[in-house]
Amino acid sequence: MKRLQKPPLERKWYYCPYCHTKIVVYDNTAKAKGLYIKCRTCKKEIEIKL
Repeated sequence: MKRLQKPPLERKWYYCPYCHTKIVVYDNTAKAKGLYIKCRTCKKEIEIKL
């Protein structure tokens, strides 16, 4: 029986483009489109595109 190969996981931080605060952790297999999050520091709404 063959083993399934898993992609190497690499976790990264997504930073706010305005105040450069760490907002969310994502890995290299994530795909996001149309995801909006409000920054807890500058209170601006940010669209996350991965």
